[in-house]
Amino acid sequence: MQPTAASIIESLPEPMCILGRDLRCLEVNSAFASLVGRSGADLIGKPATGFWRDAETARWETREFRAEFQLAGGHHRVVKLASFAGESLVIRVLASLSEEQSTLVFHNQRLETLGLLAGGVAHDFNNILTGMLGHVAYLRHVLPQKGDHAESIASIEEGALRASSLTQQILKFSKVESQDATSRVDLADLVTRVLALLKSAIPSAINVRVTVPKKPTAVIAAEAQLTQVVINLLVNARDAIKERGEIEITVTDQCDSARVSALFGSEPPAPAYGAIVVRDSGEGMDAAVKSKLFEPYFTTKKEKGTGLGLFTVSSIVKQLGGAIEVDSEKGKGTEFCIVLPVVLDAPAPISEQGGPQSAGPARGNGERVLIVDDEYAVRNVLGLSLSHLGYSVDTAASGLEAIEKFSAPDSAFELVILDLLMPGLSGEEVFMRLKSLRDDVRVLIVSGFSSEGTVDRILDMGGRDFIQKPFSIEVLARKVRGCLQ
Repeated sequence: MQPTAASIIESLPEPMCILGRDLRCLEVNSAFASLVGRSGADLIGKPATGFWRDAETARWETREFRAEFQLAGGHHRVVKLASFAGESLVIRVLASLSEEQSTLVFHNQRLETLGLLAGGVAHDFNNILTGMLGHVAYLRHVLPQKGDHAESIASIEEGALRASSLTQQILKFSKVESQDATSRVDLADLVTRVLALLKSAIPSAINVRVTVPKKPTAVIAAEAQLTQVVINLLVNARDAIKERGEIEITVTDQCDSARVSALFGSEPPAPAYGAIVVRDSGEGMDAAVKSKLFEPYFTTKKEKGTGLGLFTVSSIVKQLGGAIEVDSEKGKGTEFCIVLPVVLDAPAPISEQGGPQSAGPARGNGERVLIVDDEYAVRNVLGLSLSHLGYSVDTAASGLEAIEKFSAPDSAFELVILDLLMPGLSGEEVFMRLKSLRDDVRVLIVSGFSSEGTVDRILDMGGRDFIQKPFSIEVLARKVRGCLQ
């Protein structure tokens, strides 16, 4: 007797389902029916959308993907599917998460979506700040240095720079990358900026005290990851204080060697360590809670917590070659000490923004510059600033307009200032077109993101330099002169 499709898939232990091109169930095995909480008779001939709401938008071409199944009784479950698209659509359930795990996946997806939304808003806000800072810098250079206007201009510039710093924090924290690039990070600077970012999230009844060393305490890390560590510790400290209390955060550039050795249980691998210490006057923990503190999904916050905050902190700290010490007692608060290897020869941080006291900007000598940016405010202020500095400026609002102007017989542009994120042709595509027209084209990349792989690729292919939005007229002038020399 020839085996049928139904008998073949019924003999398999994995949940399987065969759908027609109209997405109606042709065959299911018992394992699949059991998974979705229905009988085979209830499924055969019925649309898959009855248990899989997004079946019509499934990415069949990817072969393996996640889906959300609606189970009988109103519950849901995340499953990992393998698919084969032929005359029929065959789906095989590779893995199934519990309802608790599924809820966590959805929570993380919502957080990821929120991060992408915040990143998009911050990027747009960056363009606004670039225009504001540019016009303020222009006024600062064309108006007399002294007068009734000077204080107002300085205050506007200071406020815009502070907003710029917060925007950069949002961009870095919301950026989703499989692997974050590492760099020198000053712990004192990072803690100060994170506190500014969280200022409105900490109730006024909680007093926050900060102590940081005067000299830089540099570590090699992905800044977004370290930011996440500090945010998680501060949020935990905030939540541990029910009404009034105090949070103290301290950055130490030198840790006692005996204490570090005790933490590692042996001779520590790095020559020197610094620390971030977060203390709170909250309710503290007993020994039982403390013993489970870094376990995944363990939380005392019930529905308010995911149980992944301190697990994430522990994972990042270990990845950076550090260690964690926790001191807590019920009713007496908690102290977290994050010990990290420090870079002994870290240079003092240099501000890219320049500022009111920086030296006068480098001037041009009539060189022709093409500014390419889809944001009018950015094009306008760049053109105004560079014209004031002695350059001959033209602008383009899109990649196609830039290519058209650059390829004109009389263009002779000596520098192209190119925005990376534009609708239509992207900055990278425009760069490749310009380079095909003239291999020695000088291009200065402009973007709100400092760590995009696209920037590195363009620089590797001959791009001259990169400038991060927002920026001051001094930084712009210095970068332009450097590209032209």
